[in-house]
Amino acid sequence: MKIVFYSTNSNHYASGKMDFRMLPSCSSQWDMLKAKYPQFEFVVVMQKPGMFLYDDGQDTKSQNVKYIFVEQTQSSVENISEIICNQNPDIAIAVTYWTQPFDWMSIKDSMIADILRSKNIKTVCHSLETSEICFDKYKTHQFLKQNSFKCADGVYVHHEMFYAERSKLVIAENIYRESVFSQIARLKLPLVIKDTLGLSSFGMDVVTTYAEAKHILLSKKNNGDRLVEEFLQGPSFGIEIYGSDGNYTVTDPLINSVNQFGLTSPKQNVKLGPVTAEKYKIPELKTEMLRLANLLKLSGIAQVDLLFSNNQWYIIEINSRISGMTETMAASMGISLYELILYSAGLINIEPKYNFVMNLKFPLLNSEKLNQLAQQEFVYGVNQIENKEARQLREVGYSEVIFGQREKLKQVMDDLEVLNNEFSDDMESIFYSNAQKLAEEIEKN
Repeated sequence: MKIVFYSTNSNHYASGKMDFRMLPSCSSQWDMLKAKYPQFEFVVVMQKPGMFLYDDGQDTKSQNVKYIFVEQTQSSVENISEIICNQNPDIAIAVTYWTQPFDWMSIKDSMIADILRSKNIKTVCHSLETSEICFDKYKTHQFLKQNSFKCADGVYVHHEMFYAERSKLVIAENIYRESVFSQIARLKLPLVIKDTLGLSSFGMDVVTTYAEAKHILLSKKNNGDRLVEEFLQGPSFGIEIYGSDGNYTVTDPLINSVNQFGLTSPKQNVKLGPVTAEKYKIPELKTEMLRLANLLKLSGIAQVDLLFSNNQWYIIEINSRISGMTETMAASMGISLYELILYSAGLINIEPKYNFVMNLKFPLLNSEKLNQLAQQEFVYGVNQIENKEARQLREVGYSEVIFGQREKLKQVMDDLEVLNNEFSDDMESIFYSNAQKLAEEIEKN
């Protein structure tokens, strides 16, 4: 069976400016996959960097994969679709990841999928409608409300209407803006103000008074459509859904750390799990996630951000792509990321058994320390993202280690102590502290 994995990118990208490093390398993981599943033929059609598919920083290629690189000048949906079709695949699988400033790559991959399906090529990729619902946080909010999923109450702020009088001098009073403020005044404090089209928690503001909310919306920070929502209190979680056509697997959730504003931050986040305590009503949660999957008609991998508040589950965000927790879930299941992608496409059978794992961040590490970290017997993988042209310290990048695969939580915490002792110069106290807090949250329930 010939499988084409495809991956696109909307941003300008030049090798050498960004360094994506995975240990074990993509090349070695492809080799292991081929050895385990010799019946499959692998083709990768990608625009660089091809995150998770290709070792761009090292420019190494597996001999068990045919790579087809698409230049930015040839990156139209039609051209990429034609390249995939020319490979005569038995199945095409979108390997979508996140981008800044807009998390919209699933939309492009869905457009490619539409063309492939029109040519009778079996394709695993979310529909265009689904990708657009997940991309636009206001559309997500509407979808959740219309289908009776629990989510925070909120107010949509249409930017052009909010400043309608600027382009129409005849307007003496902006009724729309007054209506927005009136609706916001009825929400329960605190509030979170977020861009409807941004990535994750970037650019979000948490406010504790209506005056603060009004000030932000009237400031220069308000440069696009916004969603003002009630800020729910409670522990943060992530969960993933795999499958297509009504045949779905819902994972156990992982608990997430939050920053000083109570938000999950991709660069500061610690993940730990699985969480199975009776208090969290996991069977009820999984039933709702299956309902969500069927209504969205998911196809492949999707991730859902959740909050457990007042003894109830609330949906915060839906990501129709590989997420920051996908590799961690693969580690928990004892398989590789590539096996998980095949599993989500229905190509291999796995009986999921979730062991305890942790995802922890380090600052950027040199090659020697990255290798030392990866060689720890309990480490599943190490990833490093480095922006060599970063202008601010927070944009430089980070290292991520996924470790554990233990039957007991205490064993993972013992592994954490080993890392803290052997990499004491690099372990940041905030991550170590957050990891301990998450373990305490799990243990007390």
